[in-house]
Amino acid sequence: RVRPVANAEALWRAKAPNEENEMATMVHRIRGAERARYQELEELLSQQDAILRNRKQVLRVDLPTAASGVTDLEEHSLDAEEQGVGFSVLELTSQTVREIETALRRLAVGEFGTCSDCQSRISAARLRALPFAALCLACQQKHDVDAAAGASQATTGWKERVALTHIAPHAH
Repeated sequence: RVRPVANAEALWRAKAPNEENEMATMVHRIRGAERARYQELEELLSQQDAILRNRKQVLRVDLPTAASGVTDLEEHSLDAEEQGVGFSVLELTSQTVREIETALRRLAVGEFGTCSDCQSRISAARLRALPFAALCLACQQKHDVDAAAGASQATTGWKERVALTHIAPHAH
């Protein structure tokens, strides 16, 4: 007759090497996935950095100068609008570069894929769509709503200040 405890111990001893191998295989896969993610982010960073440099160059070349001969107010307005759009795109590209650099730092310290706000896992689908996401979808939506509300308040405050400056003359 075999004691149940002895059978459990024998079974555990037989399984232990397999579990260690499985653990080593899993760690190897995770490290491989991290390396692949790191390479993907580095490539994305390189691409965005090249786009950023290109956009800066285009803006430098296309900046209107006093010698450009733009005398028509409408043409000047269109140039200014085009330049404003160019600066907005430049800022977005610059922000993307910063977010990718942050993702690389988060990957290096083992925080990649974890929401910066709520500490939950960021879904694989979100990371496929936005490889440098630092927030889960729910936290990102909350940030977007808060930012929109803040922008709305800032715009309202600006409009009120302009209206007040036109209504009440400045006392000098």
